[in-house]
Amino acid sequence: MYKVLIVEDEPAIRIGLARHSIWSELGCGQVLDADDGTGALELAASDPDIRLVVTDIRMKKMSGLTLIAQLYDTLDFKGKVIVLSGYDDFQYARAAMAYGVVDYLLKPVDMAELASAAARTLDRLAREDRQHERLRVMDSALPKLQEELLQRLTEGPSGAETASALRRELESRGLSWLASERLSLLVLEADNLRVPHPPQVGAADPDLAFFAVGNVAEFSLYEYGSRIGPYAKFRSSRHDRWIVIFGESPGTADAGRGWLDELERLLGERMRTYVKIGVTVAAIAGAAGMPADELYRAAIDKLNRIRLYGSADEEEAQGEGGYREVDALSGAQPLVDLLRYGQAADVTEAMSHFPLLVREWDPGSVRELHRRSFDWLLELFETARKAGWKEDYWRRDPILLWERIQAYDTVEALQAFIEAQLLQVHGTLREAPRSQVLQQAERYIREHFTEPLTVQAIAERVYVTPEWLSTLFKKNHDCTVLDYVTRLRMEKAKELLNDVGLKIYQIGGMVGYRDSVYFSRLFRRLTGATPKEYRNQRGLPADE
Repeated sequence: MYKVLIVEDEPAIRIGLARHSIWSELGCGQVLDADDGTGALELAASDPDIRLVVTDIRMKKMSGLTLIAQLYDTLDFKGKVIVLSGYDDFQYARAAMAYGVVDYLLKPVDMAELASAAARTLDRLAREDRQHERLRVMDSALPKLQEELLQRLTEGPSGAETASALRRELESRGLSWLASERLSLLVLEADNLRVPHPPQVGAADPDLAFFAVGNVAEFSLYEYGSRIGPYAKFRSSRHDRWIVIFGESPGTADAGRGWLDELERLLGERMRTYVKIGVTVAAIAGAAGMPADELYRAAIDKLNRIRLYGSADEEEAQGEGGYREVDALSGAQPLVDLLRYGQAADVTEAMSHFPLLVREWDPGSVRELHRRSFDWLLELFETARKAGWKEDYWRRDPILLWERIQAYDTVEALQAFIEAQLLQVHGTLREAPRSQVLQQAERYIREHFTEPLTVQAIAERVYVTPEWLSTLFKKNHDCTVLDYVTRLRMEKAKELLNDVGLKIYQIGGMVGYRDSVYFSRLFRRLTGATPKEYRNQRGLPADE
């Protein structure tokens, strides 16, 4: 059972939270408490079974934000954190989210809300633990000693052992070819596995996706056979990523780097074809004498660069001085103007330059890309709100927006998500021009309702399609365009019927109906009386 740690400097609140029945109802183990961040760190360091921390933000000795930072950065805390705060301060929420906080609750604490948040968090912990256990069992089926040596060579520090000792260890593990003068290395990692999917689509299982990537890679390597010489494929000890390290052979030495570029392209194509998810592939050919760990770091740098910049990685910077296409994304106000007055195609065109904007940000890491994108979207949403955008989900639940951004590993996937957000804002802000179209159509009908009118003719006058015009009338008047015309005509007919000098057939013609029988039928349908009966009801003489 997971242990819970309550961190609160107000004794009454701390004791009340720690002793509440929700923890036993949720199946938690011991509930510990601390009155400041320092004491909480000591407890967390000494008891690895503490997996859920519920902490106040503002405390006298050590703030909750400092506690959270030290939990993850110093202690490598494996649990989750729920934050409590007496301040509806968005800056605190943003700072807490950057450290991976799973929920942010306001004081006074609603215990039902806390119980719900804790239940979600404990369920998430249990699922992650089950996944880690599955991976541990899978690992045991691999040749562990060989894999651990390869992981140490690539992911560990170099120079930890003498060359002769390393050579002996390589020979004992059947990896003597790794003593080659020149090595090459390739890494493969699945992208965007944390992105939520609609229930009918379903999300990729991370474990299955990981091993699918490995299987496709193994099959492709087998096909290459002697062309690539000796190699070893193994998994990273720290990430769900496959690593392939190649030794030098007469064939690869003579072929130069071409075979590695070809293999990199082939693996990328096969991952798209057979795995059905995005996979980033990065290959590096090492220089003579380049150690495996240095080669691995170079490959990871390349992988991160591909994820961060995508197609923009190789693009030249746009012209100096004048307007650049990427400038449409640089400022919040110009972009909101585009969302208000442009078309959906304009939004898509502007977002096609998002990789160039990212290049100008120069984030340095995927996490920094997430943070810059989050801040950029918040500024854009705030500007859109001032321009009339009514949605406020991003203010009510910023953690959800942050988590959705964090789920994307590549700039292309993040670009698609942000474009969808912008198109939603565009659709709402375009409502104002729609109302102007409606007003113009109403004015045209009032001025011309005595003439033969069709939906097509009215739509052409206000420069929209008949379908869109019909939708606007249905939405705002709960009737069709022609029903609206008929209502205006009948109101005018009622007014004219008060003039006994006019014949009924004359009135029908004056409001747009040449057929007096049809006019009388429509009048009765809308008023409940024929024109003649309408006059009689008002004591007016009716013409025959």
